[in-house]
Amino acid sequence: MIKIFNFNESIEFSANSYLVYNKSNECVLIDCGSTLNTIIRFISSNSLKLKALLLTHGHFDHIRGIPNLIKHFGYFDIYISNYDEELLKEPELNCSKFNGENVKLDIKVKTLNNLEELNFGDNLKFEVIETPFHTDGSVCYLNKMENALFSGDTLFKNSIGRYDLVTSNQSLVYDSLEKLKYLDENLVVYPGHGEITTLKDELKNNVFLK
Repeated sequence: MIKIFNFNESIEFSANSYLVYNKSNECVLIDCGSTLNTIIRFISSNSLKLKALLLTHGHFDHIRGIPNLIKHFGYFDIYISNYDEELLKEPELNCSKFNGENVKLDIKVKTLNNLEELNFGDNLKFEVIETPFHTDGSVCYLNKMENALFSGDTLFKNSIGRYDLVTSNQSLVYDSLEKLKYLDENLVVYPGHGEITTLKDELKNNVFLK
């Protein structure tokens, strides 16, 4: 099961978060932005056990809620690409500095490898797909049991993430998106911003996947 926490329109640079959970009351969260209070209420009211937080990349709008999440639920594993680990501690690199914030996270994380499989039980199984252009450490998470691709800021409905930031690499856009073109077209795409879509629709309508 997947619970969607849409971005908060009242907060600038807000992002989507997604909670995958099961009948054993275990859950995994993908990204942790400004919808944190709603996430905490849902986890608590449903007596869920937070097994892990999977970060699609290290920009502040996807990580700013982590300190309060730790405060409420204590220890849980946090995963991020080793290429984006530095962003957690550097406001200029995670772009919070340019929004008048100063997001610095000194936290313990586990780093990811391309095509690594993360298994937290039942339907909480994710394959890591490296898509490094929005940031050097951007990844997507594929959950076949839920027919879901959590694409972060790699793929949006009819668009893709920016590649003109200090952490971006425009030369890797093509190779990153090519990896997604060969996945099951029936996958539901859960992006970091905007509306839910399907890979089939993006292959048909998204100019960046042509």
